[in-house]
Amino acid sequence: MSQLQQQAIYPGAELFLLKQFMRREGIVPAQALLGTGLDEAQLSRAGSLVSSEQFDRIYRNLYRLAARADFGLALGQALNLSRWGLLSAALFSSKTLGDALATANQLRVLLRSRFTLTAAMREGGYDIEVRKREGMEYPLNSVFAHEMLFTSLQVQIAQLLGREFYFTEIRLNYPPPPHAADYERYFAAKVQFNSPVSGFCIDRDTMHQPLPLANPAAKQQAMLVAEAELKRVLQVQKGDIGWQVRALIQGSEQRLALDDVAAGLNLSPRTLRRKLQEAGLTFRQISDEELLKKSMLLLDDQQQKVSSVASACGFKDLLSFREAFKRWSGMTPQQYRRR
Repeated sequence: MSQLQQQAIYPGAELFLLKQFMRREGIVPAQALLGTGLDEAQLSRAGSLVSSEQFDRIYRNLYRLAARADFGLALGQALNLSRWGLLSAALFSSKTLGDALATANQLRVLLRSRFTLTAAMREGGYDIEVRKREGMEYPLNSVFAHEMLFTSLQVQIAQLLGREFYFTEIRLNYPPPPHAADYERYFAAKVQFNSPVSGFCIDRDTMHQPLPLANPAAKQQAMLVAEAELKRVLQVQKGDIGWQVRALIQGSEQRLALDDVAAGLNLSPRTLRRKLQEAGLTFRQISDEELLKKSMLLLDDQQQKVSSVASACGFKDLLSFREAFKRWSGMTPQQYRRR
């Protein structure tokens, strides 16, 4: 996992949409946030900053808790244009739909996109190839990532145009999933599975249609905000002590103490404590969060024995692991698996 994925640098506007999705699905927010280090209040807080890794953990939790085959399709449909917060202004103030899609591709790092979109003209419209960005990992799997991308993009394009919108054709580079019939409910278009490359088609008139909220001055202002966001991301990337501690903990097969991490960062234990305190963090907090995430990932594999998970997480016996996991999550490892 890249450094950028682990850092809490992204505006949390999407959290509110996820909260609405939880409510519709009857999911308790505390369970959906398990292992993220986030609390329910942050789901509606304007200043919340979230890492790509935290978003991915929420997606995995929701997948487990929602227990519906069309999860990726349903979640993507729930993520409207407000998902991108202030950056959405750069999209809806664009001149045309093509301009907006090009802008989104340009800002794909800030929009946390795992895909690169490449457009090519063809008779009657545009063919857009969708390829996975090099070095990116899927939060669940390829099917989920594609479903969420295509349904969310369809919803957001409709909002940009101010009218109903459907792709004229969809190609997917995987076999039909067991719930392939559900695709007909979400996409009023021909869906081709087992395609060499994923992609979609948009007719020429739609791509060149002026957007109802097009405003060159607003677009310029929005891009200044985007450039400032990129600058902030680079600054955070250079000196995030929380990430540095997490990276050492995640990269070790053994359970590390504060002294071990301090030595790995060429700091004294006292200096590390001070730096963490200045960042509003404690070593115990980070260590517990990382152990919880690791144990949840291992417990998600039903073939793993709980005793093996306990050992892999550095616990001497099953009882101490069980007590720690219940303290972190409010449930035992067995209860977590049943839910």
